[in-house]
Amino acid sequence: MNDGALNNQASIVKTRAFSPIWFLPIVAAILGGWILLKNITNANESIKIHFSNAEGIIVDKTRIRYKGVIVGTVKKIELDSSSGVNIIATIESHATFMLREKTQFWLVSPQASLTTISGLDTLFSGSYINLHPGKGDSESDFKAVTEPPVSIPDGALLVNLKTKQANSIGVATPLFYKKIKVGEVIKTQLSIDGKQVNISAFIDKKYSHLLHENSKFWNISGLNANLSRSGLDLKIDSISALIAGGISFNSPSNGAPLKTNKTFVLFDNFKNSQKGISITLILKSTENLANGAEIRFKGHSIGHLTAIKYIQDKDYFSATASISAEFATLMTQNAQFWLETTSLSLTKIKNIGNLISGNYIGFAPTTKRNDLPQKQFIVDIEHRPLTPSLNLRLLTKDATGLNRGDAIVYQGITIGKIDSLNLSSSGKFIEALMKIEAKFSYLINKQSQFYLLSGVNLKMSLTGIELQSSPFENIISGGIGLYNKKPIKTNAPSSLLSKQQSFRLYPSKAIAKIGKNVFTTPLKISLLSSKLPALNVGSPVYYHKFPIGEIRSFDFDDSGLIRTHLTIKGQYKHLINTKSVFWNVSGFNFSADLQGIKMQAESLQAITSGGISVDQGENSIDNRFKNGAYKLFETYQQATHPAKSITLIFGNAKNLKVGNKLRLKGLVIGEVIKLSLNKNNEIQAIANIDAPFTAKVLRKNSRFWIVSSEISLSGAKNLSTLVSGAYINVTPGSGGITTRFKGELKEPMLAANKQGLTIILQANNAGSTDIGSPVYHRQIVIGEVINKQLNADASGVEITLNIYPNYQRLIRRNSIFWPASGFNLDVGISGATLKATSLTSLIKGGINMSTNDNTALQPQASKNMSFTLALEIEDEWFDWKLSIPKK
Repeated sequence: MNDGALNNQASIVKTRAFSPIWFLPIVAAILGGWILLKNITNANESIKIHFSNAEGIIVDKTRIRYKGVIVGTVKKIELDSSSGVNIIATIESHATFMLREKTQFWLVSPQASLTTISGLDTLFSGSYINLHPGKGDSESDFKAVTEPPVSIPDGALLVNLKTKQANSIGVATPLFYKKIKVGEVIKTQLSIDGKQVNISAFIDKKYSHLLHENSKFWNISGLNANLSRSGLDLKIDSISALIAGGISFNSPSNGAPLKTNKTFVLFDNFKNSQKGISITLILKSTENLANGAEIRFKGHSIGHLTAIKYIQDKDYFSATASISAEFATLMTQNAQFWLETTSLSLTKIKNIGNLISGNYIGFAPTTKRNDLPQKQFIVDIEHRPLTPSLNLRLLTKDATGLNRGDAIVYQGITIGKIDSLNLSSSGKFIEALMKIEAKFSYLINKQSQFYLLSGVNLKMSLTGIELQSSPFENIISGGIGLYNKKPIKTNAPSSLLSKQQSFRLYPSKAIAKIGKNVFTTPLKISLLSSKLPALNVGSPVYYHKFPIGEIRSFDFDDSGLIRTHLTIKGQYKHLINTKSVFWNVSGFNFSADLQGIKMQAESLQAITSGGISVDQGENSIDNRFKNGAYKLFETYQQATHPAKSITLIFGNAKNLKVGNKLRLKGLVIGEVIKLSLNKNNEIQAIANIDAPFTAKVLRKNSRFWIVSSEISLSGAKNLSTLVSGAYINVTPGSGGITTRFKGELKEPMLAANKQGLTIILQANNAGSTDIGSPVYHRQIVIGEVINKQLNADASGVEITLNIYPNYQRLIRRNSIFWPASGFNLDVGISGATLKATSLTSLIKGGINMSTNDNTALQPQASKNMSFTLALEIEDEWFDWKLSIPKK
């Protein structure tokens, strides 16, 4: 081997054991491992949440939040094979520690109600899923809840309540103390037996000291309304409680702090929560009395009924009542309970609010001290004060108009009341038990009399209306009055009454004043009449319109008249004496004529069933027959003021008819009752003259004449008779008593009402002069013609004038008279002249007079002096101006 070959052989050099290049992969591996570890430890966790639906949930948009922090995102939505949907979401690694078995998820979306508004932020960001961490093992499969879980604040006091029904109470319902929210309900559920609702709630820690062992809870949900006499009472705790409900409780000052986990009763309302003691009330009737009805003391509610049941075997109602604790001590023996009902009348309105709210029960405590407590009471139908009183018995056969509770009145002051009405032991009377207040007991003595207060007496006549009545309250509701003949002083000692003392009820004060012999034997009397009256057995007998007896029977008297037998009650028989007059008041009397309509009736009972009235007559009235029986008159007028019949004879019946009135100076004093012909063919008129006028009219020389309307060219007279009809005028005479008179068809010439100077004119004929024609002097009426007739030998006429008293001095012995009627017509070559006194005299006629002034004044003419009526008229007569002075 040569040296060159040796030089080309490799040489072996020893290198380093670790190259620096390997640091790079090592670092990369370490970094990758660290990154891998970090990704593993910080990796998001996928979970599944089951919802009933996916409304409002959007993939990659809907977030999962916890306390406002996003901790996850919805990645997928898939249908569940059974129901609902499954949401696949990823939870960020930092929040995976909250994924436990009790962790809860719920969807938050915008909600608005009358009480709360929530989720408003989702209006812009969309709905999201909220997370509430729970306890337990790790979990990745969850079921969403529909409502967010209630979060109980730290240190809050848990409270358990029970009630019959939840009403509007639910989760999150607030708890109030004096209208301040101090907690809320966290759970409501039915009890195992389903008979009640269990409610769980909490009270914030800072308010937990308010809950005591004796605290009471009540529901303040909704509206409490109470309609009472004072108006409508509306109670609303708060608007939120009205809509969403609420619970309130109290904190009694004497209560001990709550130490145990006690369950409280939730009452329906505040009233029910204020229960005190329970009592039992016995009632005969529960009309308009509902369960829950109030018990009131002086208008204040002290309790209410909690239950009412009917006890069939004892026929009454048993009511359980709750009384407020503050009034529990008043529930003792002799305490009173009564039913307060509605009373509507013309005199008073009581408890009208009960028509809507129902009746209630009144209460009054006993006035006695040291009464023992009592738990059962009888409810009376009305309040009966326990004040001392005097008890009296009042007997009556008719209790019409009397009611329990009616007042006993003395001179307008109420002194007591009717306590009860019952049949007497004998069954013959109605017995009214009266309770007179002790302070008025001195007013009662053995002579006291009681009368019915109700009623009205009305009298109407041409002179006016007379109304007599009891006080208005007594007219409507009735009552009893007390009458004592002598006034009794307030300091007078009380009169001792026997235990058997009883009083009789009179129908009026007037009867009470004269009533006596209450229980004496009835009086039997008989009446006679020409015909059977329109009466029935049992028809009443009245005295001043009050019944004092009745008709017992009818039969015939030996004389052929009808006998009516009456029975007068014993207490009223003293009203019948020898002056008594009886008349029929059955039905009514009706008459109509040109003067009007007249109807007379006694009473409705008398119209329907008939009756007889009795009163005291005058001594002059012939009221009895010789056998002692009383006469039964047809009318009151005949009985009390019997008319006297007279006979008037007229030449003819012109303007005469039955019913024509007889008048004296315009006053009606009688009427014609019958017209007939006598044996001389004269008209015989029978007229009745009213009793007060018989003494003046039934005298000789009395004059009767017919007054009727007269219409002629000369005028009209008595036009009123065209409507009212003709009548007979009367002038009383001065002679002896007589009942037969000569009637005249016209007014007598010398009637008593014609005063002045009477003179007579002699004329060839009457001309146009008529009765009533005026007599003129210088065209002034100074008298009138009162009669005209033929003279004794019929050769002329006599015209009688009546000169009025004021002008009779004008008539002198030389006075001239000439006709004033018509006119004088003088026709000549130069023309014609027409002369007339006046237009009135031209139509009506009349007589002129004048006296010559060329001679000395002659004496005044005497009565019935005769003058001649001139036929020709002298012009100078119109120029005479004789001066005739007044005396």
